[in-house]
Amino acid sequence: MAFTTIEPLYTIKNYDEHPHNATVRITGYNGEYFGETDYQLNSGQTVSVEKPRKLLMKWSNPFKDGYLHYASGDYHYYIVSENMSTTYYSTPHLTNTVIFELINESGEFNVFITETT
Repeated sequence: MAFTTIEPLYTIKNYDEHPHNATVRITGYNGEYFGETDYQLNSGQTVSVEKPRKLLMKWSNPFKDGYLHYASGDYHYYIVSENMSTTYYSTPHLTNTVIFELINESGEFNVFITETT
């Protein structure tokens, strides 16, 4: 873990020319984690949320069941912004990040979710 880059739990990017409010709710497998945060993002603003140290320590326990440096199961990611919502499931680990993108294309607002590893 000393030489591994730890990526954020998630990132929100507002690609629209207008500010937007967004609410992100994450529920971890078997109650491992819960977080809900409201954001006000200006045009072009990006917010990154780091993985909690408590989870990193749990995932790095060599005596735990399952894969080392991974959560025990899928996390439920939910975002709502401007009456649009979307859900995504992913098993977080040290080097992945879920990315929420607020995009206005041809006057139509959308929320997209991708993941990097």
